[in-house]
Amino acid sequence: MVMATTATQSMATESNYHYVQTAAELLKACEYLHTSSQVALDTEFMRVDTFYPQVGLVQLSDGQRTYLIDPLTIDDWQPLQSLLLSPQVDKVLHASSEDLELIRHWLGLTPSPIIDTQIAAAYVGHGLSMGLQNMVKTLLHVELEKGETRSNWLQRPLTASQCHYAALDVSLLLQCYSKLKAALEAQGKWDWFAADMLALATPKPEIEPQVSYQNVKNAWRLQGVELVRLQALAAWREEQARNLDKPRTFIVKDPSLVEIAQTNPTHTQALAGIQDLRPSSLRRYGKGVLQQLSWANKAAESEQLVFPAALPAPLSKSEQKRYKQLQQCANAIADEQDLLPQLLVRKKELLALFERHRKAQAFMLPEAWLGWRAELLRQPMNDLFNQL
Repeated sequence: MVMATTATQSMATESNYHYVQTAAELLKACEYLHTSSQVALDTEFMRVDTFYPQVGLVQLSDGQRTYLIDPLTIDDWQPLQSLLLSPQVDKVLHASSEDLELIRHWLGLTPSPIIDTQIAAAYVGHGLSMGLQNMVKTLLHVELEKGETRSNWLQRPLTASQCHYAALDVSLLLQCYSKLKAALEAQGKWDWFAADMLALATPKPEIEPQVSYQNVKNAWRLQGVELVRLQALAAWREEQARNLDKPRTFIVKDPSLVEIAQTNPTHTQALAGIQDLRPSSLRRYGKGVLQQLSWANKAAESEQLVFPAALPAPLSKSEQKRYKQLQQCANAIADEQDLLPQLLVRKKELLALFERHRKAQAFMLPEAWLGWRAELLRQPMNDLFNQL
């Protein structure tokens, strides 16, 4: 066991942790943690020039013992996988989205059951996106140091300061969760929160390359054969980024993809005139881009091709006024329930509902509005939708 100390007495000044760097040590740690009903979980990673995050450290704590697990020295992860999937052990994280993405790619699983203390804090009135440092200070009156936030977590050996910071990130998390859970129950919001945690722990499939064009900025400007080209180019870029483990922007940037789909260059010299297309990208990927364009143009001539539907354009001023009515309705319902509006509905869900109005389609509850949200939203939203 390693003890790290600092001289600043107003802050959390001591962290005790076990540094785990062998498969045998990992097995022992996980066997111990399996006896707990709750385990705090955090990860440290790097994501500078890669598509996928690179794991640098995994932190686990039951509030009594804290483990720092070195992923660069262990090759058997079955004990950790078993712990992360154990239905008897709640995995408690803070701001979990990036940790979950990392674990899905690295270990091929989504931990379950999950507790996200950032979401819990929002439910009980601490605002959206409350940081860990602020939460610990508010709930426990303890100051956390954040000096190692941008450290290189792939370097070895890790410094004592890095380990101290990483251990503190999880060692106090269960105490915070205890206070948040009591507040959730006192405010009658536990069942709502628990339903959201169940949804959070549901494995989500990776986006299909063929629909990645929908996330390209300004894709709504394209239609017909231009959109066919963009769909092919975006799918190709997605596959390249994953296979090469490089950010999408390292392959071809969004504005360049849109311009290529619109101008339909037929040779390398024409590609060189595309805005923001780096010479290095042209050398490495120019041939692939031209091949995708050739395929898309031929496919567009086929009578069997079903052209992708044009993506929704930004709302006009008159549409914004009608959309705002839906937004105000959701806000009023959230206010009645003492909830932040963003916890009740997400903007993209509300926009998807409004899109049905734009297309003169019948009211249909967004898929995410299930359970308690459906009970609160269905009738008032249906009534307003039909009046727009």
